[in-house]
Amino acid sequence: MRKILFFGIILLITSCQQSNNKEIERDNLDNKAYDTAWDFYEKEVYDSAYVYFNKAYSEFIKNMNKNQAAKCLINMGYISYYKGDWFGSQELIISSIKLLNPRIKDERETLSSAYNILGQSTHELGNYKEAINYYQKAIDFSTEKDVYIINQNNIANSYRYDSQYDKAINIYEELLKDKTTIENPKEYARITDNLAYTKWLKDNKSNVVNELNKALNIRLKENDLWGQNASYAHLTDYFSNLDHKKALDYAYKRKQIAFENKSVDDKLEVYQQLILLENPTNAKQYFEAYQKLNDSIQLERNRAKNQFALVRYDSEKNRADFLKAEAENEKKKNDILKLYILIGLLIVLFVFGYFLYRKRKQKLEQEKVLEVKKTELKYSKKVHDKVANGIYHVMSDIENKSEFNRDEILDKLEVVYEISRDISYDKIDENQQDNFAEKLAQLISSYDSEQVKIYLIGNDKELWRNVQDYAKTEVFLVMQELLTNMKKHSEASRVILNFKKENQQIIINYSDDGIGISDLKPKNGLQNTVSRISNLNGDVIFETENVNGLKIKIIFPIQ
Repeated sequence: MRKILFFGIILLITSCQQSNNKEIERDNLDNKAYDTAWDFYEKEVYDSAYVYFNKAYSEFIKNMNKNQAAKCLINMGYISYYKGDWFGSQELIISSIKLLNPRIKDERETLSSAYNILGQSTHELGNYKEAINYYQKAIDFSTEKDVYIINQNNIANSYRYDSQYDKAINIYEELLKDKTTIENPKEYARITDNLAYTKWLKDNKSNVVNELNKALNIRLKENDLWGQNASYAHLTDYFSNLDHKKALDYAYKRKQIAFENKSVDDKLEVYQQLILLENPTNAKQYFEAYQKLNDSIQLERNRAKNQFALVRYDSEKNRADFLKAEAENEKKKNDILKLYILIGLLIVLFVFGYFLYRKRKQKLEQEKVLEVKKTELKYSKKVHDKVANGIYHVMSDIENKSEFNRDEILDKLEVVYEISRDISYDKIDENQQDNFAEKLAQLISSYDSEQVKIYLIGNDKELWRNVQDYAKTEVFLVMQELLTNMKKHSEASRVILNFKKENQQIIINYSDDGIGISDLKPKNGLQNTVSRISNLNGDVIFETENVNGLKIKIIFPIQ
């Protein structure tokens, strides 16, 4: 992420240079808030810079200087991106794009910068295809060679994260032939490193150590600390299954660079690597450090989001009051137009209603047939998730406990029997109660054993306070499915489950150090997992890029 961030800064500076247009130069000099914003920005006091860019934006809008107003929004969008508020960044950048005219030459370069940052925020949110589209637009609106190389590399990175390795490799190879890349050592090392790492991700038997070391040596010579961080990260992954000692050595080198760069995201990543590589004693220490740092980051990001949202709210409120006064003068002119629009809408609605009625009749007939199939699938799914997984849960309990309690096991089997008998009644599961966090913890702990250590983060009562009962049931069954699959197939020795709430969403990060999924073809269990989360308007992301173990990200809205 930091490599993308570095080049985003370059584009940001380019986008905010003063135009040769004399009118804009005069506005820049007259807008004191704009100058103050840049003073704070250059001192890295981003919160204050954000406030003054917002004030400058309001002044530019009043003076109808849309180009400079758009640049203020772009700067605010970049600060939001830097602070981890990616949704807020997208909102600001989209607003800036609406102010710009692609037919004006100077504004095309500003548009290029806007689409570059929009691509970065979209990439961080995991929407790689859309990010690629934005990076391509950044290329289309600029004539600068450096902008082309930066965004082509970003496109290749998004293809890599989307597991489209061949497309990424082709772009990296073409960039390495470019004269501009060859003449820039840092850029050449960056693309060389990305190319080698992508080849290894495509085939973990590929021998790319020479290319990785070549990039590292250039970065050491250039004293490129951000580049060294990336090289050590890739070398750690490369040697994790080949030479444990080397992998650990590179991980500690990366740790030193991450602290020197003061990069909290890189610190989190290196902690994750050390948790998997170190002995249990040290791994526990790094796990605690990871948890503490992660909580601190989330707190800071939430604080920034709230602060920025309040600034935008106040600004929009003032602007709305100003526009309201102007709108009242135009009200009489718009009344007749609104009447015509209303009549037109009524006619359209009448025609639409007629065709909707005809289609509804056809749809009802089709739904009768589909309902039978859905009912069959529903009960098949319940038998798999509630009965089969319930029995495996009991088996796991027997396997992991040193003492065998016959009555306790019989009680649990009786519960499974009752579930199988009453499936057709659609009864509410007991895990839909206020003590859901405790019941979920009990489920997860039952899979913990001497062979498999499970670390649980963030599962507290407050997290589930506003989550609907049916959503809790789905989560309970999904966790049971994931842990059952892990126990059966993964050969894992360490599992991390991280629950958190962000932007009115529940986010569950699952990771283990097992054999992973080299070719993602979910069987019934994983299909049920995806289906259940989809029913909650959520998403399940299988992160197959990291071949060491398995990572799954589950996101669904609270309401």
